[in-house]
Order: sequence, then structure tokens, then C-alpha cells
Amino acid sequence: MKNINKSSFVFRQLFDRDTGTFTYLMFDSVTKEGLIIDPVKEQFDRNLQFIEELGVELKYVIDTHVHADHVTSAGMLRQATGAKSALGENAKVECADILLKDGDELEFGRFGLRAISTPGHTDACTSFYTEGRLFTGDSLMIRGCGRTDFQQGDPEKLFESITQKLFIFPDETMVYPGHDYLGRTASCIKEEKAFNPRIGGEQTLEKFVQIMNNLDLPDPKRIDEAVTMNLKCGYSLPLGHVNEDNFTMHDLHQLLDKLKPTERVIDVRTPEEYNQGHVPGSLNIPMGNENEFIEEIRSYDKVFLHCHSGLRAQTVFTMLSMQGLGNIVCINSSGMADWKIASFPVEQ
Repeated sequence: MKNINKSSFVFRQLFDRDTGTFTYLMFDSVTKEGLIIDPVKEQFDRNLQFIEELGVELKYVIDTHVHADHVTSAGMLRQATGAKSALGENAKVECADILLKDGDELEFGRFGLRAISTPGHTDACTSFYTEGRLFTGDSLMIRGCGRTDFQQGDPEKLFESITQKLFIFPDETMVYPGHDYLGRTASCIKEEKAFNPRIGGEQTLEKFVQIMNNLDLPDPKRIDEAVTMNLKCGYSLPLGHVNEDNFTMHDLHQLLDKLKPTERVIDVRTPEEYNQGHVPGSLNIPMGNENEFIEEIRSYDKVFLHCHSGLRAQTVFTMLSMQGLGNIVCINSSGMADWKIASFPVEQ
């Protein structure tokens, strides 16, 4: 009999047309634990929609390096989902939750993503391997490779990274790069070893260095903004925001009788969930409808957001914070489930 509970690897390749950037979402079909690689800020809503519709419990948001051509949405996704952000240790991004060493592995469900340090385009460039796939960022591209003329770029390091770290994988290993500008979506190690004009065939280190030192390319259009923002995980919440990580439904229960008229509890679950039982006096604004009520939310001195377990409240908190609201306490580590377990009063 077929084991219907056996996990399968689910993989989606997404694209940002303006910057030619690929984003990769993957997860375990049974546990729904997953991760995303190189998310673009302008595609935050699209990426979050995929995560929510597919029911992914996002564990990690990963950048292959400190990008110079686009701004990451790592910080935004971390705020929205509770995932941890990760980069290679040489990135020196202080806001990252995890700085990966060569060989480190991030687990999601029964799968693991292995970090491979591949410096050369930048010092912090990290490629990743899982399930027959290499995610090479800007190190190895389809019939090309990353440039080496800024951000600690070094053609000798890049040559070693590609030939000694990536080309040693089996020929059939799929290659998924960080960018492509000609409509190509994937390659494999066999093809790149044979046909990559910069580093394939019998290319020598000396010839490769000569090629890389004479590309004479213009700087990326957004390099100043992108590098600065990406060193801050791509996103900073507005000054004055309130996100009290340790605030729980038990804390809310203690405050409930003391709330002022200018303070409000907002339940972001669906109307059906709300009608089955909610915090007395709370207002129901289902996730996705917050923009319709933004002026009302803004009018309160303080708003307490909650849902069933914290994930949806965190998402709404992020969306409101992006619009400058700084009066929100997000209860992101518990929710109505804990309220009912504690036998606190419930309205229906």
C-alpha cells in the first residue's frame, strides 16, 4: 500500500522581471515547514500570498549574499511569518538571525539545505544544496558567473569556488542561479562545465582572471540603496512601533478590565472563527481587510492584535507598520487557543 503520509519536496521558482532575480520557495509536503531564498522587496505581497495559500510554515528567509541590484524582503518576511533570516557569516549583517558557516545545514521537515561558502562575487556569497539542486546565487549563473569588480569581489576566489566547490557535484545536479536576463530558468553542472564561456571547458585561472578584470560593466543602478538596505535586512520598522515579543494573551487578560476607551483589542481571524468565541469587547477585522479600517486603527492610542496562534497577527502587524502605524502591540506568540485553554471569559 502506498504511504500517503510520506513527505515530498515541493519547489517553486518565482521571478522579478525588473531585476531579473529568481526567488525560490520550497517546503515539506507533510509538515509544511519551508524556506525561501533571495526574496525581492517589491514582490513581498506575491511571495506572502504563495506562502499563505500553500500553507507553508516558513522557517527560514535566506539571502545568498548582500545584493547590490535589489532590496531583499528578508526583514519583512521575518516580521510577517516569524521565520529566521540567514546569510553567510562573512556578510556581517547584524540584524540576521543566523550567520551560516560552510557546511551548516538548515532543516525543514525531513529535508535539509546545506550551505556552501562560494566567495568571489562577494566575500559572503553562499550557495545552497538540497534534493539534487544547487542554488548558486550570483556565483555560478547559466553560461556565466557573477562579476568581481566590487563588494570584495575576487576573480581568483570565484574561480576556486566554482571549480572546487560547485563543479564537484554530479553532472546531473540542477543549477538554479540568482539571476538570468535571457529567459533561461535552470541549467545543470554538466552543461556549465561544458558550455559556460567564462569558466567551462578547459578554462585556466589566468584566462578567467583576465576575462573578469576586463568586463568593464556599469555599476548596478540601485547599488547605493540596495547595499545599504540589505545590510539592514532590507527593512526597518518605523520609529515608534510597538512589538512586544513577550506580550501574551495572559497579559492581555490582566489588562482587559483596565483598557481605556482609546485602546482596543482587534481579532484578525475570520468572522466564522470570531463568532465561535472571542475576547470580550474585541473588534473583528479579518486579515486582508485591515486597509479598509486603517484610519480607525490609527485613531486608537494602542491596539492589541491577536489571532488563533500568532501568525496572522504578525502578518497584519507588518502590513500596518509598513504604512507608518506605531500604536500596535502584536501578540505573536499566542492567541485565542491559549485564551480558551486558560478558561478566560469568551463572548459569542
